[in-house]
This record gives sequence, structure tokens and C-alpha cells, in this order.
Amino acid sequence: MQITIETITPSQAAAWLTLNVNNRPISNSLVKQYAKEMKNGTWRLTHQGIAFSADGILLDGQHRLLAIIESKVAVAMVVSRGVDNRAQLVMDDHKKRSAGDALSLVRKEKISNQRVSVIRAVAELTRSSRSSRMSKEELDIVYDTFKPALEFVAPLFPNEKGVSSAPIKGAIVLAWFYVEDLAKLERFCDVLSGRQMGTNETEKCAVLLREFMLKNGMKNHADRTDAFFKAQRAIVAFVNGEKLSKLYGSLQFEWPLKNPVRTLC
Repeated sequence: MQITIETITPSQAAAWLTLNVNNRPISNSLVKQYAKEMKNGTWRLTHQGIAFSADGILLDGQHRLLAIIESKVAVAMVVSRGVDNRAQLVMDDHKKRSAGDALSLVRKEKISNQRVSVIRAVAELTRSSRSSRMSKEELDIVYDTFKPALEFVAPLFPNEKGVSSAPIKGAIVLAWFYVEDLAKLERFCDVLSGRQMGTNETEKCAVLLREFMLKNGMKNHADRTDAFFKAQRAIVAFVNGEKLSKLYGSLQFEWPLKNPVRTLC
């Protein structure tokens, strides 16, 4: 087997894809994710790359090559030639490293996949249209910004299901940057979680959100978005002492942050 590091241009990628005669189905979303990282300059050179058999057939790397074409960027990758054809039996057959695993290794601290899900909920559900998931590089860049807000929320929702799902936690985490009185935000979490009862009509919004979450599941992106924005509206009503008889979702807190009252020092 011969292994080299080569800079692959879009035209070279297209030529190599003509040798892709026996491979798994293409995932367009994965190609777009790779292409975005290549365009942004966050694609990393690793030991994983392109693999050819002894007779020149492409065995591994079709998504990377398609991403090079889509990104229109030349990318350095490891290229392996003379790989046994039967190696395809075990390619990508091992445990995938989750985003939480990757961040924990790089940052040398335990970062749960739940925290990753909360950050992704904030960044992805705030957008007006559905887009690709945040990459591990993007998560690493913003993690320090989110960390104090995540630590504020963590002890308030030890249960990871129901009212403490990622979209709800995401709305609370985002509110941490904008709500001046954190005691009120903590009180909102206490009522939402059911640890304490709402004492007046101005706290009913937290009860309405709790009832909504316990009654309705989140089967798709639209459900997650609806829950995320309903949580934002409920938080604003709660901290401002508004009376709500019905809960509608609306954007209250922006991401990326815009004029927050609380940021990292």
C-alpha cells in the first residue's frame, strides 16, 4: 500500500469520481456539510482520506471528493493506493466519535452530548430556515460562549427528557444572555419543571409551556422549532409579569447575540 498527502483540486476530484464504480449511496447532506467546512477553512487534514484499490477503483472518499467539487476549493488529503478490495467490508464499521466525545478530547473536560444538542438547538432553530447541522469545529468555536449559560441550566434540569429537551433548554440558555434578573429565570425553570407550583396568573405561562411539552412530542424539525419559540415567549412573559391565556411562539432572543445584557468577561 502506498500512502501520500496530496492537494486535490475540483477537477482532480471529478476525474477520480469516474473510478467510483461500486460504492454506497450518496448522502447529499453530508456532502454539503463537508463542502461548508472546506469553504470556511475549517476542514482538517487527518489520517482519513481517499482510498484506491490495486486496480485503481475508488474504495473510499466519494463524499469528500464531491464536497471538493461543490466547494470549489483545493484540499489536502491522505491518499492511499493499493488497498485490498475486501477492506470495504470494514470501512466506516467502527464506533463513530460523537461531537461530545470529540470536544471532550480536544478540551480535556467532560462535555456531554446533551450540551452539544442544546447548543445546536440555539444555533439551528433560531435560523429562519432549516440548514445543515453545526460542525464539530463550529461547536468548538462557540462552546466557551455558551459554557456559563449551560452551567446555569444544568442543575435546574437533571432530567434529560420532556420539559428539559434540547429546544427548551436551548431557549433558556439563550435567555441567560438577555434576561437581567437571573433569579426570575431560575424561578421560571422551577415552575416549568414542576418542582414548584405557579403562585399567580403571571406565572401561568410556565405552566402552559409545561402542559404543551408533556402533551405534544417533537417528531420533526417543525415541532422542535415550535417548542423553542414557545419557550422564548413564555420566558419573556414570565420575567415581565405578563398574563397569558394562550401560548404562541415568537422570536425573543437573537443568535448570534445582539446587544445581550450578559456576556463573558
